[in-house]
Amino acid sequence: MLLELTPEECESVIPLLPTRIQYLAYWSDALNSVGRIITAILVGVALLVLSRAFGEGSFLGAVSFLAGFLSLLYPFLWGPLYTISRRQLAFREIPYGGLFFGQVLSTRRYEVVVEEREKVGEDGQLYIEEVRERQFEMEIGDETGVLYRVRARDDPRYRRIVKKQSVLALVKAYSRDLRRRPTLSEVYVVKLGEWVGDVSYLDREAFLELADELLALELGPEVKA
Repeated sequence: MLLELTPEECESVIPLLPTRIQYLAYWSDALNSVGRIITAILVGVALLVLSRAFGEGSFLGAVSFLAGFLSLLYPFLWGPLYTISRRQLAFREIPYGGLFFGQVLSTRRYEVVVEEREKVGEDGQLYIEEVRERQFEMEIGDETGVLYRVRARDDPRYRRIVKKQSVLALVKAYSRDLRRRPTLSEVYVVKLGEWVGDVSYLDREAFLELADELLALELGPEVKA
């Protein structure tokens, strides 16, 4: 089932400022790229030291101090704020939105190559080392034939997801019928209370409240997200 949402309803569940969950997801990725954090800190410290060299009260010293201070804050504040807000704005700007209520049709797990590294073996020969990652794929659909595939990094929590479990998601698309270039938010598996997706777009509490209201109007008050 696809229920069309007004622009105001969509915006009410897609926050521009990062939520706690989005910050945590950003940091879990950032910790896999420690080099970027170290670089930002080193640049910040270097600029702060440079500001002292220019002397107190000098214009260049003040500029260097401000730039150094902002560089130190980038990995912890400006970086996630800019990255997440830009992504949220792009999702908001997709013109049409709807609430999807359907079922899990199938699940599968597989491996993908996420990185290739050149290495030199003990014999001096160059070889390619593949870094692989386990992925989870879930096919969801409804009685009208609407079908979506959701992919995410595999997680032990997903092992409990099976066919016929009810799911909810926000769908954004470029046509009113939500068929043209659809993009899904993270998907909520109702029975398990679990969310599936590598990227979080939603204010999840607000989304579930909105889903409860709309499904109660459409299907009756006994239906709850």
